[in-house]
Amino acid sequence: MYVPMIRLLFDYSAWADTRVLKAAEGLTPDQWLAPGSAGRGSIRDTLVHAIAAQRRWISWLDGSVPPQEAMRLNIDPETVPDLGALRERWEQVQQQTRAFLERATEELLAEEISSPTPRGGVWTAPRWEILVHVANHNTQHRSEVAAMLTQFGHSPGDLDVLFYLFERRLPVGA
Repeated sequence: MYVPMIRLLFDYSAWADTRVLKAAEGLTPDQWLAPGSAGRGSIRDTLVHAIAAQRRWISWLDGSVPPQEAMRLNIDPETVPDLGALRERWEQVQQQTRAFLERATEELLAEEISSPTPRGGVWTAPRWEILVHVANHNTQHRSEVAAMLTQFGHSPGDLDVLFYLFERRLPVGA
């Protein structure tokens, strides 16, 4: 049950991210860095935040680094000066995510994992719940970026999951 749902969420997320990145191709350097009305500041900073967050969570969930180390895997926005650099980072995180989801099993996604909290407690959740959070987090920031892009005259178009499902199921040109 979890595996197909989680894979669908991340396939959709990659599809929608691709549309947002395509729309961002029309931005000027000033628009790329302009303070926004939502998100983490600029379009660049909001996208970097979303990519870094996904990288942190996937690195923990796939076991490549311990949870405390994973949560420190930040990306300095200054190291991402343009869309090309962002696409490189995005593709690295997408590859890591795909590799993890390709090997995911129902048992792996249902397994509860724990991590210390900043306040000294312990937080425990099944992997699938954390993955739903990651997908939802991406949706929030992607929508903020989509609004900023639209303000600059570069709307990514409809990003609803239904449009992804239509594209996935309808013959080309239908």
